[in-house]
Amino acid sequence: MRSAFKVSLCLLIFAIIGACDTKSEAGNGSSNTNSISNNNVTDQQPNNNPLQSGSWLTGGGDYRQAYFSPLKHINRSNVTELGYAWHIDLPSEHGYEATPLMVDGVLYGSGPQGIAFAVDASNGRSLWQFNPEIDPQFMRKVCCGVVNRGVALSGETVFVAALDGHLFALDKIDGTVVWRADTFMDRKRGYTITGAPYIAGDLVIIGNAGAEFDARGYITAYDRHTGEQRWRFFTVPNSPNPPFEHPELEVAAATWDPDSLWQVGLGGTVWDAMAFDPQLNLLYVGTGNAAPYPRKLRSPVGGDNLYLASILAINPDDGRLVWHYQTTPGDNWDFTATQKMILADLTIEGKSRQVLMQAPKNGFFYVLDRVTGELISAEPYAQVSWASHIDLDTGRPVETAQAEYFDEPKLIFPGPQGAHNWQPMSYSPQTGLVYIPAKEAGAIWTMPEEAFTYQEGGLNSHSQYIFTTPGEWGLDSALAKTLPPLKVLGAGQPDTTIRGFLRAWNPVTQTLAWERETSGPWIGNMNAFWNGGGVLSTAGNLVFQGRGTGELAALDAYTGETLHQIAVGASMMAAPMSYSVDGIQYVAILTGVGGGNGNDYVPGMAAYTYGNAGRLIAFKLGGGTVPKRPEVVHAGASTAPPAVARRGSPQQIMEGESLFLRNCAKCHANIDGRGAGIPDLRRMSAETHRAFRQIVLEGTLVERGMGNFSDLLNADQVEALHTYLIDEAWQLLSRNVPAGEWHSAEQELP
Repeated sequence: MRSAFKVSLCLLIFAIIGACDTKSEAGNGSSNTNSISNNNVTDQQPNNNPLQSGSWLTGGGDYRQAYFSPLKHINRSNVTELGYAWHIDLPSEHGYEATPLMVDGVLYGSGPQGIAFAVDASNGRSLWQFNPEIDPQFMRKVCCGVVNRGVALSGETVFVAALDGHLFALDKIDGTVVWRADTFMDRKRGYTITGAPYIAGDLVIIGNAGAEFDARGYITAYDRHTGEQRWRFFTVPNSPNPPFEHPELEVAAATWDPDSLWQVGLGGTVWDAMAFDPQLNLLYVGTGNAAPYPRKLRSPVGGDNLYLASILAINPDDGRLVWHYQTTPGDNWDFTATQKMILADLTIEGKSRQVLMQAPKNGFFYVLDRVTGELISAEPYAQVSWASHIDLDTGRPVETAQAEYFDEPKLIFPGPQGAHNWQPMSYSPQTGLVYIPAKEAGAIWTMPEEAFTYQEGGLNSHSQYIFTTPGEWGLDSALAKTLPPLKVLGAGQPDTTIRGFLRAWNPVTQTLAWERETSGPWIGNMNAFWNGGGVLSTAGNLVFQGRGTGELAALDAYTGETLHQIAVGASMMAAPMSYSVDGIQYVAILTGVGGGNGNDYVPGMAAYTYGNAGRLIAFKLGGGTVPKRPEVVHAGASTAPPAVARRGSPQQIMEGESLFLRNCAKCHANIDGRGAGIPDLRRMSAETHRAFRQIVLEGTLVERGMGNFSDLLNADQVEALHTYLIDEAWQLLSRNVPAGEWHSAEQELP
């Protein structure tokens, strides 16, 4: 039958914007304030339309999370008049993924590490800023950047979660701390928070990140007034045997091998998508990937491994599961279901259906009945080779022979970056179309040769894959040299050229209405699929999307024609939003790229030309030209030799590479335009080389975000790691300077 498996109902905010000098006795953190009016926030209700009045109350606008604005003063006929209104500068270069909220003429936003701020929505005047003052040691536990995806707003309170796991309730008038809760159950593990809290009635809900490390996924509900914990729902079991923390885990445990790697946490983290239907009183939660990635290691005899890569419907009154639907049973490819979910009412086969829509990483677009969890339809919105289709009778994907990579390497579509990642998609009830920032990119997966060993608090994904592009995580990598050539692996498979698209998708017919390529100048390169950011659609029949190349594009929502582009002078990945103050409609967006998008900027990116320090920029009709930052002066390719000579054996260098990939690459990788904004270790100075051991083992740069790794690495391993990086530095130089011109310059450190 089509219905999803059900459980009985009874079981069922930068290096901060400015000085922060007012300490609150209610909890850690600091704020800098100017007074604002104390008007009440209209709580999200399905029968109200706060968006119509110009407010923007959740990341996606309202409870439907559609990233759609009913405002239409800015429309297809006048959008060419849209220009700069105001901006504020945000010093952090780590990248901004949040969409601000707006109520009563005030914009509330967040940024890296969980900073939060409030500004006058008509002119950008700063009202307050909040700094959670996290322990820099948490910087080392981040998979994909120290980003933050937004705040939540309810009543007189703004909620923000810090990277280090503390959930803060802030007074919306002055940003002072009302209460603080520690949401982490085990601080020895690799937990962080990069997602936004979510409001469900009188509760504020928060998940966590860290599946690539050793996190066990869960969400926690707190009383939004007091901060008291009301319930906690775990997404995976802690063991195969009772007692279980709640009855749903007994059902889940039956889908795991009893000899699974329970000590690793297993993943399933809720690092982004949530939605709440106040009429149905259902909280929807998207869960993340498995850990380790290969199911042959994680759960050797197989199983669906609930509740990984699933959509959960939970009763917020008691925290019990009402229904679930698993998009990727037995996840093997980092196929999260944490992508944004949209609640809509669609007419399907002549009947009005209350649906939930999601385009998760795995490449299929899902339409579910949000009341029952029944699968209505699912079709690929991008190239997919791991499964042939979704069986509508069982709701399960039908895996192909291409899916498993345990015995031989396989080229699999989509790759681990997904056909759609965290960048929000948008749904317009006027056009009936969903606008998806989609990616076409496969990856070559193979099983690691070395045995898996668990590292408490360390990287435990045990992944081994490369992309089909030149570069160190692609066809120029050491791993690529051990694999069959791409021509062999790609025989009979989809086009391996990496590309990005904005796709308009009809969710009723499950067909493509139109698409526009967003690869920019990077077709075939990793930047191609990161150039297109999150999406906003409006009742003016417009679609807005920020680009890494620095343009805010406005497209015709029906045809995809580009009607207007504003040179913002900053790279963008966050979704824009629209609001109205004093009868003026604005479009606003946070700028700056990072996280999974990378900060290893290349020519063509606005971040390369103007730097990546963030901004909040607003636009209005009749506005002017965006004031640009001064252009950055680049030294170009290095022709100077590294500050230290090559050393070490091939075996030591290989060990160092393995250690680097496990412990460092998530932040320090440099993949022709991809990384996480942390310095390129191939270009270390002589001083840094001298201090390398102290930096890694003693944490001498902890205040700059480089944590102490003494609990994960010993002195011999640090030497192997250092040797590998030195070898990489010389290899980089050999690509920039003819070999005969630099060998004599090798130096030995004193």
